[in-house]
Amino acid sequence: MLEKIRRSYDARRLRKKSRALGRHFLIAPTPGLTIDLSEIGADQEASTAKPCVISFGTRDGFYDRFCETLQKSCDAHGVAHSIETIPPCGRINACLFKPSFIKFKLLTLNRPVIWLDADASLEGEVSLPNSKWDIATLSNNRESEVNKKAAVCIAFQPTVASLRFVETWEGFCSSQWTAPGLDHERMNYTREVMRGQYVEADLSPYVSGKIVRDSGRKKEFRF
Repeated sequence: MLEKIRRSYDARRLRKKSRALGRHFLIAPTPGLTIDLSEIGADQEASTAKPCVISFGTRDGFYDRFCETLQKSCDAHGVAHSIETIPPCGRINACLFKPSFIKFKLLTLNRPVIWLDADASLEGEVSLPNSKWDIATLSNNRESEVNKKAAVCIAFQPTVASLRFVETWEGFCSSQWTAPGLDHERMNYTREVMRGQYVEADLSPYVSGKIVRDSGRKKEFRF
């Protein structure tokens, strides 16, 4: 019991420290020059490769533990993953860094990627739509009146249109004042701004019942 209290106290202390550090942490790199893939085109072999779950968490004694849980859940279901930790920073900074991280992984892994928030975990093997698509999104069954799609889980193909979507999202997240809300709201705003420039698929049937968020906590939610 005492050990549990101590861990809880340490986690609160580290979160308080990370919020203070967040005031000095870069929010997200401002995209000054987009990557020109117009003459290269999409890699067909990369598009058919097995997907990789990607995510990051702050090294604050709290979210890095979530990362470990997510990694173990991926291993348990045979799902490839590339999950990392970043220096402690405030919540706003971490949320707005999401599209920059996704862009980096999309370019370096050269395969379909599935973003999962660090506080989520898998309860089964996930699959992707067989049709032609650039991004695949999950219906928001918690706050659909605010955000039609949930940014807790998004899949991206290694295509030019997908990269353009992420770069636009990254632009809206390059400053706290660029657009209202955080990563979820700005992702949905990007969907509207770029309508017709990418192919979107519904990811819900392929991950339904296989993702749980905040497992074991009062606000646990299943998709």
